Amino acid sequence: MAIDRKSVLDIIAEEALIDPAKLIPEATLESLGIASLDIISIVFALEEKFGLALEQSDLEGVQSLGQLVDLILDRASVEQPHAPTP
Repeated sequence: MAIDRKSVLDIIAEEALIDPAKLIPEATLESLGIASLDIISIVFALEEKFGLALEQSDLEGVQSLGQLVDLILDRASVEQPHAPTP
């Protein structure tokens, strides 16, 4: 399955229990109420759905939703050839 901005936002909304309409790139994770436990849940969901691996160190300095989504999409573009087979 291809990973794109919408699919990442859908997972973030589902895992962090946030109204998708509030997920704008400029929003800070703090203003959205996305805490470290939510990030862990989001990362696990992304790993499960897309075979994506993110380390805690990858997330350091990420403060906005846009930064988080861009990080995930950048990592996916690097790892896509290694996605697990169904």
